[in-house]
Amino acid sequence: MTLDATMLATMSDDEVLRTLRIDPADVTNFAETMAQNPHSTIEPPQRISADTQGRRVLDGLGQQLGHHGITSGLDMEKTIGEGGMGIVRLATQRSLGRKVAVKTLRANLKSDAATLRLLREAWVTGTLEHPNIVPVYDLGLDESGSPIIVLKRIEGVEWGEVMKDAEKAQQRYGAADLLEHNLRILVQLCNAVSLAHARGVLHRDLKPENVMIGSFGEVYLVDWGIAVSLVPDPLGRLPLAADQKEIAGTPCYMAPEMLGALGTLTERTDVYLLGAILHEILTGQPPHMGTFRQIIGSILMSTFVYDADVPRELADIATRAMSQKAENRFASAEELRLRLEWYLRHRGSLAISAEASRRLDDMKALVDGTPSADAVHDQLYHLFAECRFGFRQALRESSDNETARLGLRRAIEIVVRFELDRGAAEAAAGALAELEDAPPELAARVNDALKARVAEKKKMERLDRLDADLDPTIGRRTRVSVTAMLGVMWTVIPQVVGRVEMRHPDHDYPHWIMYAWSSIVILIGALLVRWGRESLTKTSVNRRIVATGMVAFAAQLTLEVGCHLLRLSPHAIVALHMLVWGTAMSAAAAVEPRLWISVAGFFAAFLLTCAFPERRWDLMSASTLILLLAVLRAWWRPVEDRPRFVERMHAERRAREEAARRKAL
Repeated sequence: MTLDATMLATMSDDEVLRTLRIDPADVTNFAETMAQNPHSTIEPPQRISADTQGRRVLDGLGQQLGHHGITSGLDMEKTIGEGGMGIVRLATQRSLGRKVAVKTLRANLKSDAATLRLLREAWVTGTLEHPNIVPVYDLGLDESGSPIIVLKRIEGVEWGEVMKDAEKAQQRYGAADLLEHNLRILVQLCNAVSLAHARGVLHRDLKPENVMIGSFGEVYLVDWGIAVSLVPDPLGRLPLAADQKEIAGTPCYMAPEMLGALGTLTERTDVYLLGAILHEILTGQPPHMGTFRQIIGSILMSTFVYDADVPRELADIATRAMSQKAENRFASAEELRLRLEWYLRHRGSLAISAEASRRLDDMKALVDGTPSADAVHDQLYHLFAECRFGFRQALRESSDNETARLGLRRAIEIVVRFELDRGAAEAAAGALAELEDAPPELAARVNDALKARVAEKKKMERLDRLDADLDPTIGRRTRVSVTAMLGVMWTVIPQVVGRVEMRHPDHDYPHWIMYAWSSIVILIGALLVRWGRESLTKTSVNRRIVATGMVAFAAQLTLEVGCHLLRLSPHAIVALHMLVWGTAMSAAAAVEPRLWISVAGFFAAFLLTCAFPERRWDLMSASTLILLLAVLRAWWRPVEDRPRFVERMHAERRAREEAARRKAL
C-alpha cells in the first residue's frame, strides 16, 4: 500500500504510522520526535545477529582488545562536542605532535548497534578522501572495547549557526553577500556528495547541522552514521540502500521515498536533501515544518511556492531538486552543482534581468488594464525603454541568459501588439524589426497592417491632393490681380467708347473694330494668365476659373462673327456680350458661390440694354464693376496674403543667393 496526501487527510495517526511500517512500540516516540524536534535525526533500527556481515566485522575488530588500544598515543583533553550517541574530545596525538578530534560513544549508549553505527561513519569517511570530507587519522578500540575514531580537528562552527546570520558570516568569513556565501558552501557540499555517490555511498542525512565550516571557510560534510551503500558491500560495512524500508533521516528535510516503504533510495534522494538545504537558504526555514501530520503531508506533496523576492532561477532549481517524483529531479548532485555554479556566474546578469522582468510585468499590466491605447502610449514606452535596456545589459554580461533573451522578446511582442491595436502599423513594424525570428502570426499581422496602411496613405494622399486642388486660397492673390486688371479695363473702356459715340451719334463703326477689341482683350488675358500661370494652373479651382474666362472670350468672339453673318448691328452685339458673360460667369459661380451676384448683374444689364439700348455702355461698365466688386469681396485678403507673399519673396531671394554661391564655387 502507498500513501499520498489525499489518503493522509482521511487516516488517523495510527493508520499513517502503520502504513509507514513503524513498529508499534516506537509509534509514540516517533510521532513526538517528528513533531517536537523535526531537526533531529531518526535513526534506523540496527539489528545485528550472529550471521550478519556486521557481526563478523565487529568480531574481527574485537581481536584488538588484547592490545593497549590507540588511546595510548593520545593525550585526551576537553570535550568539544556532544551528539545524540557520541562525544567528541580534543586530544594531542603525541607521535605527530598535533591536535586531533577523538570521537567515542557515550558511556550509557554502548552496544553493538551503536558501535556499528560509529564504525560505519569512520569506514565511510575514511574511504571518501575528499577536501570536503573530514579525514580519518585512525580507528580502533580502547581498553574497554569501545570504538574510538581519530579525526582531523575542525576549528569552526556548524553551517546552521551562520547560514542565516549575515553579520556573523561577515565577521568570521568576510562574506559580503550572505546568499552567495551560502550557495558556494552548497556547491562544495555537492562536490562531496558527488564523490560519495561515485564510490557507491548515499549519505541520506544532509542538513546544515551536518556541515562544518572551518575557520578559513573550509567546508566539511560530517555524520555519515546512517549512510547506506548504493551497491552491495562485500565487506558488510554498510547496509544496501535497496533493502532499507524503515524511516530514517531528518524529518524537516526528508524526501518522500525516505518515509520507509514509499520508495527506493537512490542518488536522487540526496539530491532532494541538497534541494531542501537550498530551500532553507532561500526562505530561512527547512521545507517541512509543523505538526506531525503537516510534516508528513509536506513531505508527500513536495510542492513549494516562493516569494517574489526569491530569485526565480534559484526557486526553479530548488523546485526541481525537490520534485515529488525522483525521475523529475536533477539526475545527480553533479548536475545540481553545475546549475548552481551557472547561477553564481550569471548572478549579476540574472539580477539585471529580474529587475527588467518586473518592468515587463508592469508593461503587461498596463496594456491589459487600460482600454485606450493612446492614453498609456508614453508610459508604456518609458517602461519599454527601461525593460529593453535591462535585458540587453543582462545579455551583454551573459549571452546565454535565456531569461533575458525571452524577456526581451516578450517586451518587443507586447509593443508590436500594442501598436497594431492602436493602428500604428509603421511603429509596429519598427518594433518587430528588432526580433531576429519574429513569430509568423505576428509577422503576418504586421504585414497586413502595413498593406492596409499603404492603401490608406494612398487614399489620404488622393484626398489631400483633391483638397489642395479645391482649395480656393491657393493662387488667390493672382486671381484677384488678373481679374482686377481685366475688370478695371472692362469698366473703363466702355465709358470711353460711350463718350466717343456721344460726340458722333450718327457714326456707325464697322465690325472689324469689334473683332479687334475682342482680340486685344483675349491677348491681354492670355498675357496675364501666362504671367500668373504658376498659381493659376496649380489647382482645379484656378484652372476652372481660367477656363471659364477663356471660354467666355472665345464665345464673345464667336458671337461677334455670328452676329456679323446675321447682319446684326453692333449695338445688338454689345447687348449679347453681357448675356454671354452672364452665362460664362454662371460656371465660375459654381466654383465660387459669392460670384452669383455678378451673374445676376450681367443678366440684368442684358435685359436693360435690350430695353434701353442707348445706355448699353453704362450698363456694361456697371455689370463689370459688380463683377470686380464681387471678386474683391470673395478673394481679396491683404492681411492674410501679405505674410505669405513676403515669405515667398524671401525664399526666392535665398534661392537666388544660393544659386549664385554655388555658381561662384
